[in-house]
Amino acid sequence: MWAKALLILFVFSFLFRTDTSFDQDLGRHIKLGEIIWQSKSIPKTNLFSYTNPEFPFINIHWLFGIISYFFNQTVGLQSFLILKVIIFLTSVWLIFKTIPKEKQVLLLPIGFIFLHVLRERLELRPEIFSFLFTAITYFILEGFIKNHPVTSSRAKRGDPSFEIASSLESPLDSLPPRNDGWRLIYLLPFIQLVWINTHIYFFIGLILQAIFLSHLWLNHLRSQSSIGKARTLPIIFILSILISLINPNGLAGFLYPLNVTKNYGYSIVENQTMFLLESINFKNPNFLFVKLSLGLIALSILMAFIKRQFILKNILISILGAALALLNVRSFPYLVFLSLPATVISFSLLKVPKIVANLMLTIFTAMLLLQSFSYLNGEYYKSHDSDFSAGLSLVEKGKEALDFLIKNDLPNPIFNNFDIGSYIIYRGYPKYQVFVDGRPEAFPKEFFASTYIPMQSDYSKFQTEEQKIGFKTVIFSHTDQTPWARNFLQSIVKDEFWKIVYLDDFIIILVKNDVLTEKKLIPISLSSLSPNMYNYNNHVSYLRIGYFLLTTQNIISGKSFLEKTAQIYPNSPTLKVF
Repeated sequence: MWAKALLILFVFSFLFRTDTSFDQDLGRHIKLGEIIWQSKSIPKTNLFSYTNPEFPFINIHWLFGIISYFFNQTVGLQSFLILKVIIFLTSVWLIFKTIPKEKQVLLLPIGFIFLHVLRERLELRPEIFSFLFTAITYFILEGFIKNHPVTSSRAKRGDPSFEIASSLESPLDSLPPRNDGWRLIYLLPFIQLVWINTHIYFFIGLILQAIFLSHLWLNHLRSQSSIGKARTLPIIFILSILISLINPNGLAGFLYPLNVTKNYGYSIVENQTMFLLESINFKNPNFLFVKLSLGLIALSILMAFIKRQFILKNILISILGAALALLNVRSFPYLVFLSLPATVISFSLLKVPKIVANLMLTIFTAMLLLQSFSYLNGEYYKSHDSDFSAGLSLVEKGKEALDFLIKNDLPNPIFNNFDIGSYIIYRGYPKYQVFVDGRPEAFPKEFFASTYIPMQSDYSKFQTEEQKIGFKTVIFSHTDQTPWARNFLQSIVKDEFWKIVYLDDFIIILVKNDVLTEKKLIPISLSSLSPNMYNYNNHVSYLRIGYFLLTTQNIISGKSFLEKTAQIYPNSPTLKVF
């Protein structure tokens, strides 16, 4: 029990941080939820972009949008943030509950390694419900196998096939049935109904059911009476598939996970493999723990085979979690929600001397407590040049920039980059329609390949589009690290027909010369910028502006911001690079 409590504390420690979901898609989800609630219909085209307003779009996260809008309009998004923490902790606790108590000897060290990968996906996104539904589905299916009356009836009457099948069963299966907990199985179709309308990873629930169904049939194949009693799960499985068709897009929505990337014309980090990202020198501290977790999974499977105590369903679920994590970065958490229980159970086969076990527990307990403390006091974030800080609050890094845009009534059409599009939608729609937002699937593939990327890579192509579209305002997140974004910013800040009117640690806004005169705005000179013009309470903000100034060849002003960074936090690891 204490090991679980320590691990839950560890998870809470890194959940207790500022949330930057508005940098991602949260704002757009809220706006879509508002539109759906008010219009009583779900948009099926990309209505937020003036470049592709009629492009067909399957919104499989529409229910999350309504939930977000509800919180935003009633109890507040802060309450939603607290709910996010509760969902994470509940999901992890349910996964721990699937591991038999007698098999939890190495839960603390193994869990400590696995749980690090959750840090990759802590934002307030639709996927938090996939984490919860995965854990609930796993928990219910384990309870069904453990408590189903089939097992107990065969054991009581001395069925010889029971002994043969039991060698393949989970340790959970051999326990005597407890009350009627297995009846929770009837909740699974209803969970699938909510799941498919909330997040694209609903298919995990169906795969879990299929794995447990195979396990049940394998274990009870020799008993005719057992077959009759085991009909429940196939019926639940079929009902779950059929009920998954109850979504705004029917069969297309059900098959969407197979088709969503076919139209992707823009690569985003979360959809890449960690090995591809490493090959382009992308640094991520979570990659180490993913590799360690994958190594433990491989060892656990090998150990189970050597000991001849392998459990097919555990191996399949463990491999499923590993396969998802290898598929892309966004799936890292499924190492915890799928692979962790089987790994812990397999390692319980080891006969670890008590003195060694106690030493390991002492070491990992100390490491866990120290790291938890570094999260809770915010030191971890400072030492990694992260703009997160300890505390549960939502941060709108684009707020001041959008305030400026709206207050000064800057004119359309606007040109924006991928990163900031969703927040502009949240604050500015319908007055401001975006050039692009953070949904590659909501734009034609050719749009990114032939328009968006080329017009940043080659400034003359931006000028050509400018003549055609008549851009009046550019609002751009200068933290965009793509080569084309850096090239574009270096070019436009030198263009005499565009003037900078706003700059903070996240966004730059430029307007055409005629707008500058009409709105009586004061242009900003990058070479004259001083850190004294800003009042940030963390060193990372000054570091970001300094980096932007250096990349736009404003060396003197850029160095002054780096010097300010050093004054606030001399141990900044990024400063060592400059």
